[in-house]
Amino acid sequence: MSQTTKKAMSASLRKMLRQKPLSKITVTDIAQDCGVSRMTFYYHFKDLYDLIEWTLNDNAAQVLEMCKNDHSGEQTFLAILRMLQENKQELINLLRSTRQEDVEHYLNKMIHSVLERYLAEQAPDLEAAPEDRAFVLDFYTYASTGILLAWMQKGMTTDPQVLVKQLLSFVNLEDITNALDRLRQSRAKGDAAL
Repeated sequence: MSQTTKKAMSASLRKMLRQKPLSKITVTDIAQDCGVSRMTFYYHFKDLYDLIEWTLNDNAAQVLEMCKNDHSGEQTFLAILRMLQENKQELINLLRSTRQEDVEHYLNKMIHSVLERYLAEQAPDLEAAPEDRAFVLDFYTYASTGILLAWMQKGMTTDPQVLVKQLLSFVNLEDITNALDRLRQSRAKGDAAL
């Protein structure tokens, strides 16, 4: 029952975000739309922002689960972009609010998961220091997130397939392994100088 109630509140939030900015949505609006009391809302979420975070995380988990067998990352990136387009008004209203960091965190989480899975599947024996691997994954995650945020803020007019091809021309196994090699070489030179 708890997940059903949370999903109903999430659906209400999303419906309202398609119609008005976040600043015009209240806990009372969500509760009334779901036919529950404010107390029920607060039983599940500490505030509206907690609901936003839960909604974004739930959506990210669904997209990643749907694409778990995509070994190249291409179909997953395409699914992410199409999902963003389908929820354009909701996300634009979130981006225009004080909750832009929630959208950024949401994109970072999805992209990092895709890249981590891609690297684990395509190069399972790749040797790299854990901190180098984390740094390179973060670099490509934040770069990709920045591109997607800019795409969203410009109205998502570029075709998702074109954008995915552009992203994957930079985010590929060869580039990632080259970056890891350069970090390893830099670390070796730094250690030799000590």
